[in-house]
Amino acid sequence: MSLITEITAATDRYNLHSHTQFCDGHAPMETMARAASDCGMLHYGFSPHSPICVESGANMSHENVNAYLDEVNRLKSLPVELPQLYAAMEIDFISVDFGPHIDMFQRMPLDYRIGSVHFVPNQDGISVDCDGSADRFLRYLKDAFGGDLRYVVEKYFEQVLTMLERGGFDMLGHFDKIAQNASVADPEIENQPWYEALIDDVASHAKTAGVVVEINTKYINDKGRFFPHDRWWQKLKDAEMPIAVNSDAHWPEKVDEGRRQAFEKLRQTGLHHNAADVNGQSH
Repeated sequence: MSLITEITAATDRYNLHSHTQFCDGHAPMETMARAASDCGMLHYGFSPHSPICVESGANMSHENVNAYLDEVNRLKSLPVELPQLYAAMEIDFISVDFGPHIDMFQRMPLDYRIGSVHFVPNQDGISVDCDGSADRFLRYLKDAFGGDLRYVVEKYFEQVLTMLERGGFDMLGHFDKIAQNASVADPEIENQPWYEALIDDVASHAKTAGVVVEINTKYINDKGRFFPHDRWWQKLKDAEMPIAVNSDAHWPEKVDEGRRQAFEKLRQTGLHHNAADVNGQSH
């Protein structure tokens, strides 16, 4: 049993995906840890966006990795009551030459690794950040991808599948995040049979890879959806996938954002999510 599945089997009072001053978060690590403590969390993981091989204002620098790890250790030593803290990283998959599987990330003394896709190579092989605001995505869709939305979505999921094949990580982050912006360009895109087939491919590959699948609750209150969308949760149940529910917090007030709603919906849909408490009791 992995560290993540040990935690989620024991309690639902955890959040294993969060960001701070070392990447695009909006508060210091200690502030986030104290906010997690105030929420009653027993386990809290820091997961800055990894150093990356392309230009990005959201990712931490190579030079700050040691400072980040030192800060986790400092917080663990504080004489105050905090959750059990973990040094993790959300690692971007860019290509077969850069992702969670490469030696640089495998050598880092991390408690666990999250594998995520934010960048999609365009038709010229240039990596384009398809996360962020819808306005920026629509501009990139036109200027960098020639308006070919299906290409973007299929290439995004190809990145996810290749990342799963290469391995090197413990938890698959927000695996249909592209739908947030793609559905602005085409509100019907998630209803297309070819799109659902891509979701099926991810579920199958994730099962084979043996990773935990994240249900990301970051935007449920702001945008009304989870990642993956709850319409796909039955597929995770059918595949008997281990699941972790994380808020992807960038602000201290968001450390528990949407997680209660996710656990309740998991119970309603009968998905045994390996977070302890399928009967609705906290531990």
